Amino acid sequence: MSQPNFELDALAVFSHPDDAELTAAGTLLKLKSLGYRTGVLDTTRGEMGTRGTPEGRAEEAHEAGRVMNLDLRLNLELPDGHVQVTDEARRRMVRVLRIHRPKVIFTQ
Repeated sequence: MSQPNFELDALAVFSHPDDAELTAAGTLLKLKSLGYRTGVLDTTRGEMGTRGTPEGRAEEAHEAGRVMNLDLRLNLELPDGHVQVTDEARRRMVRVLRIHRPKVIFTQ
């Protein structure tokens, strides 16, 4: 998971691609319009979903990030439906938080 190194003002952390769009898009768009750096971190690829494919969801997430003018869109690629607090899951999350040091985190 290669990522640029910059700080974020707001980071939305949600389970699946499209959760942030359904839950926090308005807030992220407003913050962006005010000049804040915004990002979304999905924890899974949504592979347990009944519609579409993980690849299709990734494409949709990329396009949604472009439309919302996000500074960052990442996916931890943890197993959908089986996210557990493991050392590896913790390392992935902490890595993102340490690199981007968000001032505010939105989650569900």
